[in-house]
Amino acid sequence: MKQRPLTFLSLLFLTPVWAQEPSTVIAKWQDGKAACTSLTYDDSSINQFRIDMPLLNERRLPGTFYIVTGDIQGSKNGPTFVGRPIMDIIRESEKVPTMKDNAFERMSMLNYLQSVQHVVAIKDFRTQSLEPLITRGDWVALGKAVDAALEELRSSGVTYEAKKVPSTAGDPRLAITWDQLRRYAAMGHEFASHTISHPFTPALDRANIAYELDKSTEDIREQLGARHTFSAELPYGIDDARVRPIATSRFPVTRNWVTDEFMEGVMRDDHRDPATSTKEYVQWQRGVLSRTNLETMKGWVDTSIGHGIWLVLVFHGVEGIGWEPRTTETTRAYYDYIADRQSQLWIATFEDGAKYIRERMASRIASKRSGDTIQVTVTCSLDPEVYDLPLTARTTIPNDWRIVRFRQSGEQAWLPIHRERGSTFVSYRIKPNGAPATLEKGLD
Repeated sequence: MKQRPLTFLSLLFLTPVWAQEPSTVIAKWQDGKAACTSLTYDDSSINQFRIDMPLLNERRLPGTFYIVTGDIQGSKNGPTFVGRPIMDIIRESEKVPTMKDNAFERMSMLNYLQSVQHVVAIKDFRTQSLEPLITRGDWVALGKAVDAALEELRSSGVTYEAKKVPSTAGDPRLAITWDQLRRYAAMGHEFASHTISHPFTPALDRANIAYELDKSTEDIREQLGARHTFSAELPYGIDDARVRPIATSRFPVTRNWVTDEFMEGVMRDDHRDPATSTKEYVQWQRGVLSRTNLETMKGWVDTSIGHGIWLVLVFHGVEGIGWEPRTTETTRAYYDYIADRQSQLWIATFEDGAKYIRERMASRIASKRSGDTIQVTVTCSLDPEVYDLPLTARTTIPNDWRIVRFRQSGEQAWLPIHRERGSTFVSYRIKPNGAPATLEKGLD
């Protein structure tokens, strides 16, 4: 019988496994989990630490807490108004009406007097109530509202000035301390800026937005370290085109905006189905409100696992303290549901979730075998001083290897061997831009 010629494909299958070059890939999520969830908390209200924190620690779940630094006693930077003398602005308003060019300076000043100095003459003025006018650029209607408040200040006959109000944290029974936050940070929790005074930033001018972000970050860096300055969240979940570049230029990542081209952002007020996205990653934010039922919350977790989604949960109040407070019973049950799925779900701080994704997308992998050793190198184009989170790699090995030792930069571990669809491989964490890692065949 005539023998058929060997093709490239047949030669590949006839090549002994020990002669093939290994293949290495970076897992989508740490440790090869199916999806990722980040538990995030806004406003640093006291029950987040009295109730949420113990529940998280009992289940070894890390959280990300966006803190209002002006509410923490001992903060160096308190809220203030940055700009011209306040009385100059008030006197000017008698002759110059509010318009687009001066509206943000005036709203910044009014916000400071109302929310920080608690001036009685404008006790009912709220910058957040102006959001619809700001959004549609209705400067005539907005000007009337601002000018009415300025008229009240002029009529009061009081002289006003900007002061750097010290951080007293109000009622000490409702306050968290920097010492407590340092202890929680040592347990693996992330803390990040939620500004100094929780203002509605779309109504502020650039100088006052910058002050709220920069000085809040300064206190966090001094008290907790630079690692806690990676991310930020501007209050009220705002999505404002003018504020966005001011914030995103100051932090590697903000929870308000998704800026990576390879990631779809489905934010809290976005009702799209995240499973329909064609992008490599999806950040799906869901806000837990007082009325949100447990089954809905569980469904978010199930959807994320089923579709490899980064589920970012946003919590506020708990047990009567804070905005949209949850009950302890619902919170405990939800944390149990999440903890029970950790074999499939990577629970990461917001910082670690963002870092892992970016590192994976910006890395190149090379693996080469020499005898009974495989060398693997991961090179990441991002700043290694910031992006230092180990990635999870999976490398194929010869079928006859029974024991594998992993080594990198003085660290070593014996790896379990996995077999799947005819492939034999090991999985391990590797530091990008570090020394090459080696996989060595051990003696049986």
